[in-house]
This record gives sequence, C-alpha cells and structure tokens, in this order.
Amino acid sequence: MRLKYFVKKQKTDFVNIYMRFWDSNRIDLTAKTGLVVKFDNWSIKKEKVQPKAEATQKDFINGNLINLRAYIIENYNLDYNSKKDISKDWLKNNVNAYFGRAKKDELHKAYFVEWIKEFLKTADTRIYKGNRISEATVDNYKKVYQRLVEFEAFTGLKLRFEHIDLKFYNSFVNYCKEQKKYSNNTIGNLITRIKFFCRQIELENLPINPQFKHSDFMSVSNKTFDVYLTESEIKTIYNFDFSNSIRLDNARDLFIIGLRTGLRVSDFLQLKNININKGFIEIETTKTKETVIIPLHEQVKEILYKYNNSLPRTISDQKFNAYIKEICKIANITEVVKGALVNPTTKRKEVGHYEKYKLVSSHTCRRSFASNLYGKLPNMVIMSITGHKTETSFLKYIKISRNKI
Repeated sequence: MRLKYFVKKQKTDFVNIYMRFWDSNRIDLTAKTGLVVKFDNWSIKKEKVQPKAEATQKDFINGNLINLRAYIIENYNLDYNSKKDISKDWLKNNVNAYFGRAKKDELHKAYFVEWIKEFLKTADTRIYKGNRISEATVDNYKKVYQRLVEFEAFTGLKLRFEHIDLKFYNSFVNYCKEQKKYSNNTIGNLITRIKFFCRQIELENLPINPQFKHSDFMSVSNKTFDVYLTESEIKTIYNFDFSNSIRLDNARDLFIIGLRTGLRVSDFLQLKNININKGFIEIETTKTKETVIIPLHEQVKEILYKYNNSLPRTISDQKFNAYIKEICKIANITEVVKGALVNPTTKRKEVGHYEKYKLVSSHTCRRSFASNLYGKLPNMVIMSITGHKTETSFLKYIKISRNKI
C-alpha cells in the first residue's frame, strides 16, 4: 500500500496537488486534494512545498498533506478491515471529509447541527440496547438541536465538526448561563447530549474534533434540593379522608401507588393493570423497556382491593402534579424546607425556603421510594427498580442525612 502526492505541469503558474493511493493487488485511486501550489515551488522528490519557497502558505499546505496522509491510511485500515466497499469514489470522499467539504445535500457530513438535523429524521426508529429510543429521549434530542440553532444565530458561526472543541464548550456554557439563564443541571443535560452526538459522529468516521473527550468538556451540575416524603408523611396522606372529593381521592390513590412502587410517572399513571406474582409487582417500564420486580406494599394491595382488584382512574401528568400539591396541603404537609421553585416572572428555578407541599411533584414518588427503603433493602435491589447504574449516582439521588450513609 502506497500514498503519493504529485502535481501536473500546466500552462498556468498554479497547479493542483493530487494524491495517488494504491495497492497493486486491490486498488489504485487518484483524487485532487483541493490544495494548489505554484509549480516551481513543488518538490517532486519530497512531495511537498519546498522549504525555501516564497509561498506564504507552505506550512499550511505541508501540514495538511502530512495530516491527510495519516487520515487516509487510518480510514483505509478501518474500512477495508471492516469489509466496507472501497469504491472508485472512496479516496475523493475521504479527502473531502478530511477538509470538511460537503455538497448541499451532504452538509451533515461537515456541519455539526446539520448532522443532528439529519439524525433526528430517523431518531424514533433507532435502536438502543435492543429497543427503540423513547419519545422522551427524542424530545430531548430536539431540544438540544434547537438550543444549538439558537447558539449559531447568536454567535453568527455555523458549527463545523472541528469547531466542537473546548473553545466551543466554554462559549456554549457561557451562552447558556448568561443569555438563556439556565441552571447548571439544565446545561449539564445539554452537554451530555452533545457528547452523545459526538460519539455517534465518531462512529461514522466523520472528522469530529476529539476534544469532546477531554475531561474539561464535562457535564456541569448543581446540588439539587428535591424533597421526599417520610414514612410518617406518606402514612398521613394514605389515611386522610378524601371521600368528599372523588378527584382528590383518586389522585391520592395514584400518588400512593407511585410512592410505594418507585415507578416513573410515565409508568404508574398509564398502568391498565398490575401483574402480581407471589407478592411482587412485575412491570415493563416505558423508558428502559426493562422488566422490574417490585415488592407489593400493603397500602398498594389495599388500594387494589378498594377498586375491585383494578387500578384508580388515570389522569394527565399536569393534573397529577397539581392535585398532589393540593392533597399535601390539605394533609398539612406544610413544614418549611429548602427547595427550588420556578419564579413565574423569570421562568427559572430559584432556591429558597418554601412550604413542603409546594415542592412536591410526580418525581417525589421515586425519590421517596428510594430514600425510605435505603438501609432496609440492599442498594442493588433498590437500584434495579429505580434504574440507577452506579451506587455513586444512587447515593446522590436519595435524600437522607449524612450520618445515615
């Protein structure tokens, strides 16, 4: 296998630099590099611009010729040994990919946001761990795409793959903080998705900047102040008489099921029936498509009996979040605690001290479930239900005092 640069004598002073890449047994391909040089400045023997040439761009040209050589050899090794087709256009396509050149219908091969746009066209059919990507995940991808479109408009820069470096990272994070007023957690989620896109681009052998792997290209976060309900508070809510309100009585029963199963709101609000086997609930979760096995709590058992072995009426996420705040307020879950609420003026979360019922949301169910079972069941058992992959992330998630850890 050999690679050679050469030029062709022409009537004009400036000539194109060509690349020939061949192996007598397999291939023999030639392509323009897109670089031009004055014919008299070219060294045929050394295959580069002569060091003593007056050409002001000799370092730029020679540097690219060195890097392009390595890029072509590396991609050939990957493609040939992965049994990919080395077509007559293979060399030309790889040269264009190295320099980030793309036709109008192939902008996604050079531009970061264009790649995401193309990715989104088939995102809902892509497979992750044997299952299609969930609608919620696709929605998150779309949000990142929109934020990057806005960032490009703000900076006036159309992002190419090579732009996704630490300079971009710092600029984008600063934009999110100063212009969008996002919290660190929101910014961290955006960065996590951006790194995911970068890994996918790398898998496609497109020239994404490797700096996305740098330790400084990190997902930022803040300590959260999400609340959880204690066993005593849950018992108070369960025993409270809401018989004068069918709406709240139904929502309270849904709330207890969420608190005692640790399921995501997308799961327990959409349950049609519960599969019970030897005192355990078995359910395939919507987000991960994994089957989880949950101990059947006595309170859940009594709720099922109340509804003739059926489930309470399902309601929307929005109604559920509104109703459970009302339920907690009526049940006197009003202790003043530290938390974060959305300021209706700024539309951003602000940390402060609020009555606990105001901080309750659908996610309180999972956090309460995990926090109350900590120390009563092995961590790995709880994590198998909540979906945490590491004990470190699990311990950050639960809400318990430090002296219990």
